[in-house]
Amino acid sequence: MSETGPHRHFRSLYRQSDPGSRVNEDLCGLHAGYGWIVDGATGVSGGKATPGPSDAAWLANTIGASLSRLTVAGTSIGAVLATLESAVAAAFQGLAPAIPDADPGPAACLGLLALLADSEGLLLHGALLGDVVALVPTAGGIVRWTDERAKPFEKRTLASLDLSGRSEPGLLPEAVRLQILENRRQLNRPDGYWVVQPQRPWAGRELTFEARIKPGQPVVLATDGFMRLTDVFGAYTDADLYAALAEGRGASLMAELRDLERRDSMAANFPRVKTHDDATVLVLEVEA
Repeated sequence: MSETGPHRHFRSLYRQSDPGSRVNEDLCGLHAGYGWIVDGATGVSGGKATPGPSDAAWLANTIGASLSRLTVAGTSIGAVLATLESAVAAAFQGLAPAIPDADPGPAACLGLLALLADSEGLLLHGALLGDVVALVPTAGGIVRWTDERAKPFEKRTLASLDLSGRSEPGLLPEAVRLQILENRRQLNRPDGYWVVQPQRPWAGRELTFEARIKPGQPVVLATDGFMRLTDVFGAYTDADLYAALAEGRGASLMAELRDLERRDSMAANFPRVKTHDDATVLVLEVEA
């Protein structure tokens, strides 16, 4: 992947991070020609190791604050991620003792975009860890980029939910909790999946892509909580969702998502582990 050429800047057309419960463990941001989205996940064995409202919220905020410092014009995505890995590990080590390997503690999915200008026009570089999504316009239509390596583990979690059922909205059955814990043991392992995690190396394992874009073409980053509109409820295709966001309908889409979740509060018609998940979306456009 080429890393040459002057950086251009994004501007935000729409950004929203809506909590699914008391604590929001998502965030998004942009700085110096970069845009990012973070979806945090707290460990499931209990306890808290950081001063944040949850360990995942602390991790998401640490990632966001670090990226605001590290995203300097002319720095490649790979270099940013390598430095981010060290920064997150150092911040966590200063707060918490080592977490037992049986529970790796907080982790986060990350999508990071960088915009460059070269002799051929505008080039978008992307790096993804986990199930965050980038929707990118191309000559052939809207292309979804996401990291599929966690999908087999997500299927196991949904299978355990099918077997155990749910007694009340928001209650996590013990079988599901144990399956999630088993999945987490495989994160940042060769046969597992890759995310940002303070105690296990991950930089260099990201899914990368690049695409040519034109001025005035929005690019979308979203967490899986927001992408429920397509992936869980089937209310939109990727292309329809992108078009609605490009038209400025982000707020109505978020309201529609929450309404769909409320109408299926027991997750009986649309199976999902969390009745309401944090939902975050960032719509970016190249500055003129």
